[in-house]
Amino acid sequence: MNITRLIAAASVAVAAVASLAACGETSNGTAQASPVSATSAAASPAAAGNGIPCSQAGDLTGTPDRQPPADLPMPSGGQLYMSKGPFGKTELFFLAKDADPTNLDSVRDEAADVLAKAGYKIERKDQEEGSEAEAHLSGPHDVAIQVIQLCEGKVRVKYTLS
Repeated sequence: MNITRLIAAASVAVAAVASLAACGETSNGTAQASPVSATSAAASPAAAGNGIPCSQAGDLTGTPDRQPPADLPMPSGGQLYMSKGPFGKTELFFLAKDADPTNLDSVRDEAADVLAKAGYKIERKDQEEGSEAEAHLSGPHDVAIQVIQLCEGKVRVKYTLS
């Protein structure tokens, strides 16, 4: 493929993504949140990893609109503060937990182990040192766990169920 065709293909891809980003209107004209855009200050990457004071990270004591299913156990000592969805069969649950943000993998392992003891199978784990730690599990639900720094002394554990 020559450079002209490559640039043309990239331009078409950018236009397609931009047009899809404009989607999301409901029949009454209000914007509909998606799992990708549905974030708050407490769940956004900007709030994560900055070591900001927890008072600036959003309402970490809030009551989520939805509770996780009974067959999705979470580690003790955390505060479930937000939920998003459902988006089709996908739901998001956010847990704040006191933890050392330099040990994201240990929080991920704890969350994955709690699910494994409940019958889930750990499919894979990965991490980007100092940024995030993830685990993917299968069982009654397919679950993706992502752990990032939330604020000073706390991490955010995001559960994506599908």
